[in-house]
Amino acid sequence: MPETPQQAPRSRQPRRNQAQRSQATQQDLIAATIKVVAEHGLENASAFEIAKAAGVTPGAVQHHFGTKKALIMRAATELVHSDDHNGNMAVWPSPSLPLRERAEAAITAAWQLTYGRPSYVTMWSIFMACRTDAELLQHLAVERENLRLRMAGGFLHAFPELAGRPEQENFANLVFSALRGMGVQEMFQPPASLCAGQRAELVDLLVLRCERALASRSGTRTSASASATAPVRRARRSPVA
Repeated sequence: MPETPQQAPRSRQPRRNQAQRSQATQQDLIAATIKVVAEHGLENASAFEIAKAAGVTPGAVQHHFGTKKALIMRAATELVHSDDHNGNMAVWPSPSLPLRERAEAAITAAWQLTYGRPSYVTMWSIFMACRTDAELLQHLAVERENLRLRMAGGFLHAFPELAGRPEQENFANLVFSALRGMGVQEMFQPPASLCAGQRAELVDLLVLRCERALASRSGTRTSASASATAPVRRARRSPVA
C-alpha cells in the first residue's frame, strides 16, 4: 500500500500582542478616516461611517481616540507626515554629486516620492475639506510649517552652493511650490510631457541659481584678495616751507 505523502506542517504566524492589535486598529481607523473624508467630505464623515469603513464597531473610535475630532486631527497629521519620508533627507541627493546630476536627482526623487504620487491629489482634497474647521486648520498649519522647515533644511544641505544667500529659503520654497502645483494639476490628467517639461525647466533653474551663487561668491573672494594684495601708496610729504 503506497504511503500517503505527509504535508509539511504549516508555520504558524506569531500572535500579535494587545499593543500590536491596538496599533493595527488605530491605523485602520486612520486610513478609513482619510478615505471617508476624501469621498464624502468632512461634514459627512461620521464616526459610524468611519468605523464601518474600518470594519470595526463605532465604539472603537471612542476607545482608541476619545473623540471623532481627535481621530480626524490624527489622520490629518498622518497625511502631512506622509510628505516627510523620515525627515525628508532620503529625497535629497548627496552634495558631493556633480551639480546637474544632483539637481536632476533631487527633482526626480521629490516628484516620485511625494508630489507625483496618485494619492497626492487625494491628500489635498482632504486638506481643502478641513478648511471649514478653524481648529483643525490651525493644527494643519503648524504641522505643515514644521514640515516646510525640515524640507528647506534638506534642500539647502543638498545644495550648499546656495549657502549664505539671503534669499536661499525663498528659492527653496519656490521649488516646493512649483512641484506642489504640478502635483495638484495631475487631477486633470494632463499630458505626461507637460509635467516632464516643467520639471526639466525646474532643474535648469536650480542649476542656474547654484552656478550664479558660486560665481558671485568667487567674484567676491577675488575682489577681496585683490584689495588685500594691492600695494599701499604712501602719501607724498609736502616740503617744509
